[in-house]
Amino acid sequence: MRGTTARAASRVRLLWTAPVRRLLRPRVSLVFELVAVAAWIALIASAVTGDSHDGDRAGASHHHMSAPHEVHGVSASASVSASASASVNVAMWALMSVAMMLPAAVPALVHVGTNSLRWRRRRAMATFAAVYLAVWIGYGALLLAPAQLWARLPEGVALACALALAAAWQLTVHKRRALRDCHRSSPLPPSGRRAVAGTCRFGLRQGWACLRSCWALMLVMAVASGGNGMLVWMAVLTGIVITERLARTPRRPTRLAAAVLAVAALAVLLPDTAWRWY
Repeated sequence: MRGTTARAASRVRLLWTAPVRRLLRPRVSLVFELVAVAAWIALIASAVTGDSHDGDRAGASHHHMSAPHEVHGVSASASVSASASASVNVAMWALMSVAMMLPAAVPALVHVGTNSLRWRRRRAMATFAAVYLAVWIGYGALLLAPAQLWARLPEGVALACALALAAAWQLTVHKRRALRDCHRSSPLPPSGRRAVAGTCRFGLRQGWACLRSCWALMLVMAVASGGNGMLVWMAVLTGIVITERLARTPRRPTRLAAAVLAVAALAVLLPDTAWRWY
């Protein structure tokens, strides 16, 4: 009787301590998880400092506009300012890609780490992460180029359209196929140039599959970036991406995300429409 009670107590203790032991177990992807956390901290700090300096920027811009200025060289300075702004936008997009998409790549990073020799494990994982993120940064550069087009739309309309498009994409067969490809792994050569090439191919394959799956969600992020609720949208969209990537059966989270995005589109659009009618 005592032996049975002891075994039952041991099982209960193992059941309660298993998540803690799993959390404290050394993970090959820990460095990259910390990089994603650092990206989130940098974005939060940027948003906080940007909000605190909005008044100073407004006063400075009013001062510069009211002061007399020379006409010569205006076009050259404008082009330099536009290129600098584009570079800043791409850099911010790269930071958002690290914060939002790198956590979704953790299973693939673990696959690369566990299937690489110990002495080249970190290098292989860094190569995969660089190729994977390059896909998203390239998409962001293409996406931000015509940003002035949706900036001319009435406030809230562009965001509502992007949310509605993302909700519709969640329910397509193309989304399901892309998400299925995100869950696929591939064998990796252990060493040599074939290992580097295999890691790069795997990074491209994973990046392309995740881009096909989440391009509409990141379109929402591109439209919402710079707004007051940027961090809220980042948190919501990151939660959707990670849930779909880590779920064993992602169809239910995908449908739930479609409903959330559709409701968000209505919530963004209807207040503006009601106010205009009023």
